[in-house]
Amino acid sequence: MNRILIVETDFKLAEKLSMSLTDAETSAMSCGTMEAATALLENEVYQMVIIDTELQDGNGYDLIYEIGLGIYKSVDPIIIAIVPNHRKPDNIELIEQGISEYITKPFSTAVLKAKINTQFRRRGKGSRFVQNSAAAKQDTDKDKTIRIDQFAFDFGAREFRVADQKVELDDLEQSLLRILLENKGSVLKRRALGCRLRSESKTTIDEASLAKLVQTLSEKLSAQNYIKTVYGIGYMWAMCDDKNKKKW
Repeated sequence: MNRILIVETDFKLAEKLSMSLTDAETSAMSCGTMEAATALLENEVYQMVIIDTELQDGNGYDLIYEIGLGIYKSVDPIIIAIVPNHRKPDNIELIEQGISEYITKPFSTAVLKAKINTQFRRRGKGSRFVQNSAAAKQDTDKDKTIRIDQFAFDFGAREFRVADQKVELDDLEQSLLRILLENKGSVLKRRALGCRLRSESKTTIDEASLAKLVQTLSEKLSAQNYIKTVYGIGYMWAMCDDKNKKKW
């Protein structure tokens, strides 16, 4: 069964959509805020997420960005953005944001259903795609030793070396390192990074504890030229061209 999450600030519209989209092959659930959406995404797998880009408690594009980082249980779900009529994204924006399709308000439920069916046909069985992607990612993590300059990281064996010297990392530090490496060269926003760590570790992580964790990991690995703080935004593992730059 395909599972759809609808994140729509208009409560009546959200309820109407969830009822209309639920049938024998599809289960649709709705919520109206970023906070509610992140709570659902942390605990459930969805094959599709339909997101209003103008939410009451945040920017829907921020939620799309977080989903693209892989911080939630759903692996690469189909994203359909609900956008205002005056703000139609172009093809480049869609690709950059990781959005599969969009629809402008006001819209017909029949048109949205047609877009949903088209996206599911392109993907094939959504649930199978998510499960296989997650399994493939786990296998990749187990089989690969990541080598970068003087670093050798084997997450499967939980063995981490710097200049051939073994470094002990706790579970939270390992999770942070893996997330940074998965998004090498990209800035991870503090909120998104904290959400993913919280989802994996079931530990509450505020901005102060996240900053301390990043600092500790950087010092343990002697990776100050690799783990960068982008002030006011977040953190990143720098690409080769950026590693010798100072903190931004």
